[in-house]
Amino acid sequence: MAVSVALAGCVQPVGPARTADDYERKAKDTAETVLSSVRTAELAVDVAGRDRAFPPYVSVVLSDAEDEAGAAASTFASVQPPGESSDRLRDELGDLLDAADDALSAARIAARRDDGDALAAQAGPLNRIGDQLDTFVAAHE
Repeated sequence: MAVSVALAGCVQPVGPARTADDYERKAKDTAETVLSSVRTAELAVDVAGRDRAFPPYVSVVLSDAEDEAGAAASTFASVQPPGESSDRLRDELGDLLDAADDALSAARIAARRDDGDALAAQAGPLNRIGDQLDTFVAAHE
């Protein structure tokens, strides 16, 4: 239940970015939203690994986390970067968002297949991308 609550606090950027500062804020907001999804997935994988949740529940939590991250990434992708420095920021965050999507997808697939070993194997990738997103957010505060 706490995992579901974590997803409820996610925010997605909307509207155009007229300046590099505005674009950077939108990038940071997107990274925070995806970070929340990744950390939620980490919790779900941990709970599943300790047999503290039913597999269908874990599957739903991971699917919701993946959907939330995907929606945030899609929204950010639709924002026009205002200049070259923003292009670089878009590329940097894009790589992180792609890695997060890959890790979240792999966790969801493992959960739906009820493959505990494959699900447990996603703890490392989720943690790594979570740390990278955390570093991105801190760098753009």
